[in-house]
Amino acid sequence: MADQRETPKPIFHTLRDALLHFAVKSKKLASPLLEPFGRASEPATVDDDELTALRSKLLRIRATLRDAESLSVTDHSVQLWLAELGDLEHRAEDVLEELEYESRRSAQLEELKLDLLRAAKTGKRRREVALLFAAAPARRLRRKIDGIWARYEEIASDRRKLRLRPGDGAPLPAASALVPSSALPRGCGDLHGRERDAERVATLVCAHPDNGRGYGVVPIVGMAGVGKTALVQRVCNMEAVRSHFDMTFWIWVSQEFDVVGVTRKIVEAITRSRPDCDELSTLHELIVEHLAGKRCLIVLDDVWDDNPSHWDCITAPLSRCAAGSTVIVTTRSKKVAKMASPKVYHLKCLSDDDCWLVCRRRALPNSDTNIKQELVEIGKQIAKKCGGLPLAAEAAGSALSNSISWEHWKEVLENGLWAGSAAKNLVLPVLKVSYDHLSTPLKRCFAFCSLFPKGFVFDKDVLVQLWTAQGFVDAEGDRSPEVIANGYFDDLVSRCFFHPSPAHDIGEGKFAMHDLYQELAQFVSGNECRMIQHPYSMKIDESPRHLSFVDEESYSVEEMHLNTFRGHHDLRTFLFIARTEQNHEEMAFRTKIPSELITDFECLRALDLSNTNIMELPKSIGSLIHLRYLALDNTTIKTLPDSICALFHLETIKLNHCSSLTQLPQGIKLLLNLRCLEIPHSNIQMPSGIGELTRLQRLPFFAIGNEPAGCGIEELNELVNLRGHLHITGLNNLDGAQAATAKLWNKLGIQKLTLEWSELTNFIKPLCDPQGNAVRSISDRQGPGFSAAKDQVLKCL
Repeated sequence: MADQRETPKPIFHTLRDALLHFAVKSKKLASPLLEPFGRASEPATVDDDELTALRSKLLRIRATLRDAESLSVTDHSVQLWLAELGDLEHRAEDVLEELEYESRRSAQLEELKLDLLRAAKTGKRRREVALLFAAAPARRLRRKIDGIWARYEEIASDRRKLRLRPGDGAPLPAASALVPSSALPRGCGDLHGRERDAERVATLVCAHPDNGRGYGVVPIVGMAGVGKTALVQRVCNMEAVRSHFDMTFWIWVSQEFDVVGVTRKIVEAITRSRPDCDELSTLHELIVEHLAGKRCLIVLDDVWDDNPSHWDCITAPLSRCAAGSTVIVTTRSKKVAKMASPKVYHLKCLSDDDCWLVCRRRALPNSDTNIKQELVEIGKQIAKKCGGLPLAAEAAGSALSNSISWEHWKEVLENGLWAGSAAKNLVLPVLKVSYDHLSTPLKRCFAFCSLFPKGFVFDKDVLVQLWTAQGFVDAEGDRSPEVIANGYFDDLVSRCFFHPSPAHDIGEGKFAMHDLYQELAQFVSGNECRMIQHPYSMKIDESPRHLSFVDEESYSVEEMHLNTFRGHHDLRTFLFIARTEQNHEEMAFRTKIPSELITDFECLRALDLSNTNIMELPKSIGSLIHLRYLALDNTTIKTLPDSICALFHLETIKLNHCSSLTQLPQGIKLLLNLRCLEIPHSNIQMPSGIGELTRLQRLPFFAIGNEPAGCGIEELNELVNLRGHLHITGLNNLDGAQAATAKLWNKLGIQKLTLEWSELTNFIKPLCDPQGNAVRSISDRQGPGFSAAKDQVLKCL
């Protein structure tokens, strides 16, 4: 009887699988036929004309917002209108993307759903799978589209045809924050901490040119407010320099760069009168007439233009000067400096002690004033916050000069130097000139950095991934988004917004940002970004699009409750940020992620839960259909929910140091947009199908399985875009013929390759983790013939 009871089971399973398979196939076949009728269980149908119109409106909105960026809008009603327009832009993007997702969902997920149903062992699990990839309710999508149309008409009625009227704004002012310079220093002329710089620059200026042009070029580059102009003023007034040259001319170039205009300035500086012509050749003749045969020192202060043709036009007449003439160029841009000369003088920040001297000089104009030692100690702490910038030290001194009292100076120290408007008004406008010169994508990328705290060490690759996830990268032909975003970052470095982190090697890709630029990022980001650093500020009144939590000591004591952020449906970024690099066994944050919270964040593009004590992701994460970036580094997470396989837009998954994670979801092969998959070096099972992720660029670790359902080395065949470090383990499971299928030779972007024959169960420590950290030991089982087999696999690889 027992045998008779057991025999129907295989028949039942076979019949169930056949019915499920038929349901999937028939659903696919019927979808095109049923589409015109708009079934409630299927994605909401939208007429093609309506979809085209929606895309067209989105393009018009974007064009209007880009036009507005070139205007200085002061009318509050217009500012509000533009903000509403920006909100509508985001909503339209989300709906179009959701419609695209729904059109792909049934086609790509039904096969996975069938596989999961086959593997389900309980009725509860089968019910979970049945609900796992449910379609979005048709009514909800319809309501969103109707809402966009209604909101568009409401906004458009305020500004007919979505055009800014002439009275809505004026062109951005050319250089309102900058004061013209001359050869004469401002103020008392003291220059603290620049004695060695002055001597070095003077030597370069007086040296005989070795560039074959007859005159030398000395570019001096540094961030805004570091004292480039003041240094050159000191050099020009040194007796050794003055006596070396027959004539010295100072031209303040600044932002409005025009070849004829700058040439006219040079003529005016030489002749002491304004030229009455605009013909370039005539202007050049005037310069040659006055400078021919004379050894000249020409200073071009505050140069922004990096066009080599413009530079050649301006410097063409200087070849007629006497040998030994020199041009000094000051600039904030490394690109401009290298255009002028391959030999560049980089002006560094001052020491804290020198910053204090600058600060004290401004705070106490009477140098004979004696102040108490307790005030000196406070002043030195304030000067330290200036980060070595003389401009900031001047502003700090101005703030302190209001009252020479302990109470006032202590208030400035505790409230923050930049809390008061006086210091901000002196410094931020000067820095903002650099921001105004950025292109629109670079402005967005820089403003996004306001989510990170002062002193934070940026990882270039991570920042590039986050920028790409947010859609900040404009398409440029066939170039990949990563290449373009890396160019953005390099451009910001060349403009001194970032500098290499002094605590890391130059090749590690770690960068820092000056505190003042961090202040600038927070200023220009407005309400778009919000960084929370203190538990008592957990509640936010505004509705930011990007939100970050920065760890504090108090966070480790009490668990963070995130329910206060319910209702922020427009949030696109949700990051937990560890202020410093974490010990991989410590968690910076104690929190729980409510399932309802994830559902609320339906527009999320980037989610970083790294360094938290979470042990699992809620299944509701599958509702974040816009998600591009998911980081779970250094968590105790054990598995990833199957619902994650529905996130078709995912580009980055980071699972570094997740020592409890043992396997990846079976349907991860569906994430065809995945470009980065960082997994821990542990006994992790990689499912078959990884080879279908042909856009993968970063796969630091690849484990060859020894089971039929595991990942074979042939999966590497099509992954031709891999770059950086690739660590392959489990090679002891291969023979030569299998190894040859990997075709490692066609992966030209790989810079470091680790091949490992040890079985995963033999690890004492990993050979090399995805960050390249060394290990202590590995145990190999090298039996007879092992060396010959290894050589054969190596040869075939």
